[in-house]
Amino acid sequence: MNATGSTGGNLQRSLGELVPPAARIRMVVVAALLLYIYWGVIRHILVARWLLDGNWSHGWLIPAFSLYFLFTQREALAECQARPCYLGALILVGSLGVYFTGAFWLYMAYPQGLSVVGALFGVTLLLGGWSVMRVVWFPILFLLFAIPLPHDLFVAMTAPLQRLSAVVTSAVLPLFVSGLHTDAQAVVIDYMMPGRQGTLNVDEACSGMRSLMAFATLGVAMAYLGQRPAWQRIVMILLCAPIAVFCNMIRVFITGLLFVTGHENLARGTAHELLGILMFAVALGLFALTGYALSHLFIEPSEERQGLTSRTGRAPETGIRE
Repeated sequence: MNATGSTGGNLQRSLGELVPPAARIRMVVVAALLLYIYWGVIRHILVARWLLDGNWSHGWLIPAFSLYFLFTQREALAECQARPCYLGALILVGSLGVYFTGAFWLYMAYPQGLSVVGALFGVTLLLGGWSVMRVVWFPILFLLFAIPLPHDLFVAMTAPLQRLSAVVTSAVLPLFVSGLHTDAQAVVIDYMMPGRQGTLNVDEACSGMRSLMAFATLGVAMAYLGQRPAWQRIVMILLCAPIAVFCNMIRVFITGLLFVTGHENLARGTAHELLGILMFAVALGLFALTGYALSHLFIEPSEERQGLTSRTGRAPETGIRE
């Protein structure tokens, strides 16, 4: 009990030293000014898109994740020596310039959203310096996942995924349905079988972009929280997109299979949404399996030496005998 209380007291004192009263006042004032400037962006560009566009409904979770990341780093943050870095002032001014340019000249929402993250980055660097930034850079940059992409860019990224899903589904369906012939044209699949023919359209909602964005967000978060080497985190992040696309192609294939076999009622509505949730669970399972494989199939040299020491009772020799 005494040890725990002492640790908590030390942590509180460290936090007090990190953020003295004068600095707290500055932080509150700067935070209030930024909230006043960006309130329109937060309300009308970010929150409105999260509410109205299902592709970005995961945006609500991003700030919560960022706050949790900060909470997990509270002890490291308490040990920081905050020293102002005036490079942060340049980043802040540049971010405000991007905001005003996007709001009053270009009339573009995306730069305004990006400037929110840039302003937070600049303010943190200005008030806390590099010591603090080394701890909080990821929670700040993670907020980029909450900023909706421009519509034209989103559509441009969606189209190739639609075509890929159509081609793969067209090629695989005949392997599971006897007598079925398919032909994929762009995002449309023409199918014909004894007593039944028609077309399947892989629409934008089935392209996989929604699951790709959501799973990439969750995958990056899981890679950050895991206690693993940097190269393993990079591998896990790079695999987010292939796993999400693969699971979405399975979803499109199952939907097409239900249609061509006369079970259209299971390919629409609630059943279709449940299938999407199931595929998301499968994607998480594959991602967890990837993390397990990386942790158990690839042993770091330090871990190998530690294991040898525990088995033999002595440290391995590292020198060269003559």
